[in-house]
Parts: sequence; C-alpha cells; structure tokens
Amino acid sequence: MSVCTHSMSIINVRSGYLVVEGCYKCKARASFFSVEPVPPVDNYHDGEHYWKHLGCFQAVKFDLQCKECGHVVSLNDMMGLMLSTCSNPECEVARLSAEAGDNTWIYVALCADSTHPDGRCVSDEGIKALTEYFNASIKDPNKKIIVVPCKMCCSIDTCEGIVIADKNLTEFY
Repeated sequence: MSVCTHSMSIINVRSGYLVVEGCYKCKARASFFSVEPVPPVDNYHDGEHYWKHLGCFQAVKFDLQCKECGHVVSLNDMMGLMLSTCSNPECEVARLSAEAGDNTWIYVALCADSTHPDGRCVSDEGIKALTEYFNASIKDPNKKIIVVPCKMCCSIDTCEGIVIADKNLTEFY
C-alpha cells in the first residue's frame, strides 16, 4: 500500500467576517466567523463574561482536500488567516519572520479563542496542510510560506497583519 503525499485543493469556501469580541471583566478574547451580509455588532452578558464588540474584518473560511486520495482536512477551528506584518521583537511570530528573511511570508491561522486559556488553537494537522498547500503553488524557488497558529503571537490585540479576504487564495504570490 502506498502512502499519498497529498496534493491539496481548497474546498467549502465561505466568504464572510471575522468578528472579534472581548470581555472587559477578564480580558478574554473570542472570535467567530459570520456569513451574514452585515457582521453582527452586539454587546452582551454571558455567564461571568461581559462581551463587547471589538471589531470585524472581511475574511474567508475553507477546508482542504487532497486531489489524489480525497482526504479532507477540516479547518473548522480556523476563523481566519492573517498575513503577518508584526515587527514586535518580543513576539515569536516577528522573530520567526526576521529569521526566515524577506522571501518568506508568515501567515497566522486565527482560532476562536485567541487568549488560549485551555491551550487549544488551530490543529497541527491544519497548520501542516495549510503550509503544504501554499508552498505547493509557489513558482519562485526562493519564496516560502510558513503558517503558524495564533497562539505563537505574543498578543493578538497588538499583532499586526492583514486578514485574508481573497477567495482566490493562490493569487497572493
């Protein structure tokens, strides 16, 4: 039996908004993906949390599927993808970017709970599949893309980047 090397393609593309909320009491952050024509802007009380709308960004959500064997990598735990422009020397993502050089782009996979109280973030399988997908489409041998989970950011509140809203994700490079 041979092992598939997976040639991934994007499936289940959904355009919408990455909506970010924050609890002013405990400083927690929560994000969700909305496909509504107008992003929801609500402030509300839920248990011990007092959620306040912090912002929203046009975003795209999708899954990946192997063209050869049909294996699907669900990216339900990813609320959006951000091209990092972070330059904070205290941030692991900025350090990685500086070490990788100018020909490497760092994408940050954003999860639903950017304060990570339980340690969960975008799955390792999702990060690996995203990295392989983007690098497979690059024509320039000197260019590289690294996808990292948002738990690598020192603070998602101050992280600098561009949330990807392009349905044709392969047009970045």
